[in-house]
Amino acid sequence: MDGQPNDPRQQLNAAWQAAAAALGEWRKQVATATSDVVDKLEPAVRAAADAARSAVTGEWRACRCSCTTAHPDDRGVCDGKAVLTRRIASADVGLCAPCAVAQGVAEFPRG
Repeated sequence: MDGQPNDPRQQLNAAWQAAAAALGEWRKQVATATSDVVDKLEPAVRAAADAARSAVTGEWRACRCSCTTAHPDDRGVCDGKAVLTRRIASADVGLCAPCAVAQGVAEFPRG
């Protein structure tokens, strides 16, 4: 390559490097976003499975959610029938579906 700015080989090389850099950045962003989604989706899937198990077996436990601290913006949503458990401060706490949803929504960043 002789260093001329209009050389098609240099232009192709520069375009290829720019495209490769953009794809590399896109790959990093997709990997980060995917990891974040999986981290949030896994508890939701577990909660849905627990709720389905409770619905099928009829095994409803009492909700032990501390509503005033767990989801203070959503007071009064508790229906008292725990459908899943969640580990809070090294203890499994029974949660009803409305409390579980309220807590899950509370964990999402607000825009």
